[in-house]
Amino acid sequence: MITKEQCKAARSFLGLKQMELADDCGLSKTAITHFESGLFNPRAENMEKIQEALEKRGIEFVGNYGVQKRQTSFQLLEGKTMYLDLWDDVFDTLKRSGGEVLISYVNERPVFQAYPDELMSHLKRLKEHNISERLLSCEGDTFFIQDPECYRWLPKDVFRSGMMFFLYGGKVALQFWSNSVCLIIENKNIYDEERRRFEYLWGNAIIPPYENLVMSQTSST
Repeated sequence: MITKEQCKAARSFLGLKQMELADDCGLSKTAITHFESGLFNPRAENMEKIQEALEKRGIEFVGNYGVQKRQTSFQLLEGKTMYLDLWDDVFDTLKRSGGEVLISYVNERPVFQAYPDELMSHLKRLKEHNISERLLSCEGDTFFIQDPECYRWLPKDVFRSGMMFFLYGGKVALQFWSNSVCLIIENKNIYDEERRRFEYLWGNAIIPPYENLVMSQTSST
C-alpha cells in the first residue's frame, strides 16, 4: 500500500497539486492533506484510489519509499465503450493544460452514427478546455463535424494503408479498424516520432477546397 512519503514524492515528481490529485481519485483535498501530513491513514479503499490515480499518471512505487516514472505504459481499451473510454482518457490527460489532439486516418461518419450525442458532448468539453483537434481524413470525405480548417485529406491509397492514430499529451493511441480495440502507449520517444510523422503527413496532405464543399451536418446519416 502507498505511504505518505511516496504520495508526496509522486506529486512532486509530477508537479501535481493536492487538489488535482484529490480530483483524480474522487477524494477531498483535506483527505490528501491529512494523509500526507500523517494525521491519519485513509481507509484501504481510498488509499487504493490514491495509488491508482498516481499509477495512471505513469508512477511506479518501489518498496516503502521509492518512486519512479515509468518509461512506457500500456492501456488496452476494448468493447462497446472503447471510444467513450478513449475520449475520457483524452479529456482527462489534457483538461488542465489544454493542448492539441492529432488524429490520422480518421473516418468520423460511423463513429458519429454510433455515438452522436456522446461525440458532440466530447467535442464541446474539449473546446471549453482549450483543446483543439487536427484530423487527416480520406481524400473526398466531406463528413466534417468540426471547422473545415481542422481537416486535411490523405490520398486514397495512403489512407487505406493506415490504422487510426490519436496523439495527445505524450500518448499514442492506435485504434484497430476491424475491431473495437484501442491500444494506448505512453512513451515520450514514441510520441515524438509519431508526432513528426503526423506533421509530415499534414504538411503534404491535400487541403480540401473548403469554399466548394457542402459541409456534412451532424444530423446526417
